[in-house]
Amino acid sequence: MGRFHAVIFDMDGVLTDSEPLYQQGLNEVLADFGMHMSEEEHNELMGATVKATWDTIFAQHSPPASYEECVARYDRAMVRLLSQPREPLPGVRETLADFKRRHIPFALASSSWPNWIDALLQSTKLQGFFDITVSSTAVENGKPAPDIFLHAAERLGVEPERCIVVEDSRSGVTAGKAAGMYVIQMRAASTALPPLSEADLVLDDMGDFPLSLLD
Repeated sequence: MGRFHAVIFDMDGVLTDSEPLYQQGLNEVLADFGMHMSEEEHNELMGATVKATWDTIFAQHSPPASYEECVARYDRAMVRLLSQPREPLPGVRETLADFKRRHIPFALASSSWPNWIDALLQSTKLQGFFDITVSSTAVENGKPAPDIFLHAAERLGVEPERCIVVEDSRSGVTAGKAAGMYVIQMRAASTALPPLSEADLVLDDMGDFPLSLLD
């Protein structure tokens, strides 16, 4: 019998190949100021909260506009980009449907804002699958702190050590381990990192999810 009772999924880079949209959205805002964020710079921010992202941008690039204006522009850009129809990554829809049939509790825990989560779930037609969704706005500290995963586990009514986290970013993997959870690194997206030693398991396809781990 499996030793885990619930699964907590990250969103971008796990459910769909959406991480590049965030770099695109950032650069749409920065382009108005003659600035650009490189792929390398953006990769360092994968999994970060909106606040942490823009704190870093202002420290490194100092845009000639207010923090509030930049974030508002970014919000509008991301809602538009995430609302464009897209396919989930291979195996995602089938795996979530299988969890539903097996009555396995599962949640979505993302550093994105709630309206961005809603936009992406609708654009991928994954709305209604998750028992709960949690945004970084629900907790004090974003990834790599464990807060968002601990909050998701509490809402699911499952002890943290009985949860599996599915993540793609280094900060997400770190957060999952800090929460005391079993962490799977998913490498199906175009932004996939090399296998991380901190992860308990590394998968290249959601269709290979080991159901034997679950009750």
